[in-house]
Amino acid sequence: MKTLNSIAIEYLLRNDSQKNSNTSDEISREVNRINAEQNIKSQKSLLFQMYDLEEEAEDFFA
Repeated sequence: MKTLNSIAIEYLLRNDSQKNSNTSDEISREVNRINAEQNIKSQKSLLFQMYDLEEEAEDFFA
């Protein structure tokens, strides 16, 4: 899934690459880096949500 940041970076790099000629490799690396960062953030968020649910369950059954 593309994020808004990766789409924007892709657009900027394409426009910049018209002046230079380092197109697809640079774009691919940057988009992959951004997507990896977004995946890590969402995994952390999910993990924290699971911890919160576990704590709520402990409070409920205590």
